[in-house]
Amino acid sequence: MTKEQFLSGTQFYVGKKGYNGASTYSYNQSAECIMRQSRSSVDERIVMDEYECNVPKITKTGFIGFTFVMGKKVNIKYKFEDLVEFIEEGI
Repeated sequence: MTKEQFLSGTQFYVGKKGYNGASTYSYNQSAECIMRQSRSSVDERIVMDEYECNVPKITKTGFIGFTFVMGKKVNIKYKFEDLVEFIEEGI
């Protein structure tokens, strides 16, 4: 995935798709966060779209994010090259 695709909100997997209905993610530029799309295992339609983590920094090659789990801050770092674009397939 490219930085431009990421910034435009293209939905993606981290690594490769693991199974039908696997969650996808997208960047929400106005909220500066990653959103998670929970998908149906039957037809892969989005059944829930919810917050995953904040994105305080985007670099030329990737992004840094964080969220809180049980009161502890958890930091993540991904490169755009590790993100795989979600391609919707017709049924």
